Order: sequence, then C-alpha cells, then structure tokens
Amino acid sequence: MFLLPKGNPLAEQVSTAGLDLAETLEKLRQGKLNGYALFRFPSAEAILLYDEGKLASAAVFQDDIRTTDRAALHLLIDLILLASGGNFSVYGLPRTVSLALLALLGGEPLIHQQEVRNTDLNALLARIKTEQMTATLRVASGSRIGLIFYHTGTTVGFYNDTSTGIETSAGEVQRIAGLPDACIDLYVLQSNTPLFDLAGLADIRNLWKMATSNPFELRAFDDTAATSAEPSIHPTVASIGADAAVREAVVLDAAQRHIGTLGKALAEKELATIGGGAALQQPDVVQQLLAALEKGAKLLTSSQNIRAMKEAINTQLQQPHA
Repeated sequence: MFLLPKGNPLAEQVSTAGLDLAETLEKLRQGKLNGYALFRFPSAEAILLYDEGKLASAAVFQDDIRTTDRAALHLLIDLILLASGGNFSVYGLPRTVSLALLALLGGEPLIHQQEVRNTDLNALLARIKTEQMTATLRVASGSRIGLIFYHTGTTVGFYNDTSTGIETSAGEVQRIAGLPDACIDLYVLQSNTPLFDLAGLADIRNLWKMATSNPFELRAFDDTAATSAEPSIHPTVASIGADAAVREAVVLDAAQRHIGTLGKALAEKELATIGGGAALQQPDVVQQLLAALEKGAKLLTSSQNIRAMKEAINTQLQQPHA
C-alpha cells in the first residue's frame, strides 16, 4: 500500500495474535528507535514512525482512506483485536532518513503529481539544498516508484520498489524519472514542526487496557449463580428485564457507531458502574452516564462525535420501550 525503505530488521512478520500493543510500543520507546513499525492486515496497513523512541507519526491505510495520528492509533487497536491474520515488522533506520520519512507521512506536499518533463529538476534540487529542506521526493511512473530522502538539504539515501535496502546511488530512481509520464511529489517537513510523542498524548496504555478489559466478568458470574437456582420469574419482572436490555443496547449501539470499538468498551464499563440498563429509567442516572461517557471519550474521538453519541442516546432512551 505504501512504499517504505527496509532498514535494519529488528522484527519481521510477527503475528499480532496475542500481541500486547502497549507493551510493544513501550519497548520501542525504551529502545529509542529511529525507524518504523509496520502492521499488515488483510484489508489494512498501519505505519508507526519513530524518532529517538518518540512515536512521531501514525497512519492507517484502509479502503483507500488514510487515518492519521491519534485516530490512527485507535483504529490500529481495533484492527489488532478484530482482524485476523495480522503481522508486524520493525525496521531501524538512520535518524536522518526517519525524519525524511516523517515528511513523507505527515509533511507539507510542496509539489503534487507534477510531470518530470515539465519540471526543472536542477532548480528544484538547488532549492532543496538552499532552503535546507528535510523532505522526501517521490518519483512514480506506472507501477514503478522511487524515493529520494533529504535531511537539511543534503541527500541521505535512495530507495525504489526493487531495492533491498537504502541505496547510496540515484541510478534506479533516475531511470524511473526517465520513464514516460513520470511524475514527482515533494513532501517537506517544516522546520518548526514540533515532534510530539503520540503514544503519550493518546495514553496508549490506558486505551489498550480499556479495549482489552472485560467489565462484565463479575456480572456474568453472578448471573450464572442466579440461573442455577432456577427461580420463577414474574411476567412484570421479565418485562422490566427486557426493557433494561433494550436500554443497554441503545447505549452500546450509539457508542459503537459514533466512537468505535473502544467507545463500546467504555460504554460497557460505565453501564456496569451504574448497575446496568435498569438504572437508566431514572433521568438523573442517564445524565450521570452521559457525563461519564463524555469524560472517557475525550481521548478517543472528536467533540462532534461525542455530541452525536449523547444526542442519539438521549433521543432513544426517551422513547417508550416494550
């Protein structure tokens, strides 16, 4: 999906089955990785780019849609937990190349799909050097792709779709540039771009814990114990139980639709805290639940999605349930 240079392989095609993402990312942080982690799934690909152990950029490519940064981390968690056949690899790179890749993943597209034959390449290369750009120049023609990496105006490596590693010669990339209809893209990392640690900003350990926890484990045990006694259930009690289940379903469905799998996990946790769907017959408890969901979802999604979730829950719970 996305051409990246293979550097020093620190791990290759390790299954994501049973993977503890928070622990894995912590190891990359402690190892002060320069390079990237690549996650591949049957229908998606995720890239986590590191600068001296900081998770500087994250991107997920799925169904021709590119999701970035914190939203990408949330989607990656969903993919690890729900997708089958996933694997990941980790490659170490020189820091200069890592920063050029940061430009490719999240930098400013200074040139986009410009034909090589209409480009003064000498003037462009002089500009990259004069302005001391940290950038990646992407050259493509048909299925052929070549990359040139720059750090503060200096060329630090070449890579193409047939490379086995970063190259010091521009030969093959130049051949791609000479092919019919070859086009170039130039992605530049702005000199004032702050390098945040996304893993810390998104609190990946808590997100992973929330996604993999089972908040109903104790309730399931209690329900089993109650079932073993086989009590007779009064019809009115049965209808109350059905109504409670519907109310729970309303909350879980809204959280899933507007926030995703992590939103559903958060809703399950908060429903368990208030005592389940039966408590949602009380308006003050509904408001308590909505406040808790809003607080917990702030790290998971936008305020617009949170607002839509709350409105959906409020509207549905106000309707009569059989």
